[in-house]
Amino acid sequence: MGGPIGEGREARDIDREAARLRHDLVSALVAAGALPDPAWRTAFEEVPRHLFVPRFYDPSGLRIDRHDHPDLWLRGVHEDRALVTHRRGGEPISSSSQPSLMASMLHDLDVRDGDRILEVGTGTGWNAALLAHRVGDHRVTSVDLDPELTATARAHLAAAGRRPRVVTADGSMGWPPEAPYDRIIATCRIDAVPLPWLRQLTVDGLLVAPLGYAVIRLRRTGPDRATGRFRGGAWFMPLRTGRSRPGVPAVEPDADDPGRPAEVTPRAATDPDFRFWADLCEPGVEWRMDPEPGAGPGAVALRGMDGSTARLGRNGMVVEAGPRRLWSEVERLYRVWDERGRPGPERFGVSVEGRHQRLWIDTPDGPGHELGEPVDAVRPG
Repeated sequence: MGGPIGEGREARDIDREAARLRHDLVSALVAAGALPDPAWRTAFEEVPRHLFVPRFYDPSGLRIDRHDHPDLWLRGVHEDRALVTHRRGGEPISSSSQPSLMASMLHDLDVRDGDRILEVGTGTGWNAALLAHRVGDHRVTSVDLDPELTATARAHLAAAGRRPRVVTADGSMGWPPEAPYDRIIATCRIDAVPLPWLRQLTVDGLLVAPLGYAVIRLRRTGPDRATGRFRGGAWFMPLRTGRSRPGVPAVEPDADDPGRPAEVTPRAATDPDFRFWADLCEPGVEWRMDPEPGAGPGAVALRGMDGSTARLGRNGMVVEAGPRRLWSEVERLYRVWDERGRPGPERFGVSVEGRHQRLWIDTPDGPGHELGEPVDAVRPG
């Protein structure tokens, strides 16, 4: 970089350095094939990400901002990685998505001039700015549940000279006042497709969203109907809604329970392709790796919303407690996945017919199961 960004350095100097770094990032994305559309290439070149990320947190929780760590901040903002931007109670609640992943999702959205677009999950406002650059401010609506996030995003957007509509509401319900939309994009993870989103699409509208731990592209095919395939793995924070579920205390295993030998090892259970499958089949199960200090690599802890728990130690012994045997369910899911050739996300798709949302392998009439339904085996199509 052209020297440290100290307190006395003018904002225009920061903007100039940011433009250079942004150009380098876009060049890298283009070289990697992530920005084939010139219109999106221009948007990524011209929308200043640093105005939307005045601070972020590193993996240790250290806050990196333009005042205390100016050089580290500006470099980090222009790297191809997701950045945690808001924490609450020590937990991350919002982030700025990885630029290459965002570019891929925007490409999948297949935006046309004149399209009206709904974004669910405003976050920093950066993606809303990219959308607004592409189709115009008045054609973009962005919704988020958190009033602090939407207020901050509006300020970021205004600083960047953009004014799409930003509303504070439950994103799972979409935003009916501006419907119908030609395109809907979500930047938060869902476990099933919210029907209000499909109802707010035009007759052949497209939805791009992280379903579980992969991005799906769904085409609306009729009232409460859609179908599409997964595009690739992705990690996003979950969609937060205005309807909270009552918490159930975790059931702790008996301290004297020695456990049993696990059929599935931690390495196998944390394979990204298997995790994609398992998380869609058993949504709401929290996974934690190396949950105890000194446990060493390979320890896994699971907790279900019903309080069920499972702990797998590095010695290969698993202990389960609560109304369900969570690790036994993991083992059943692994057997099914293994029998099907260990498919990755790209082999899966989803068909929606109202509340029936079916995950399938290879073709819509191939083997599959209902999203959110406990799986003992894959049913024939």
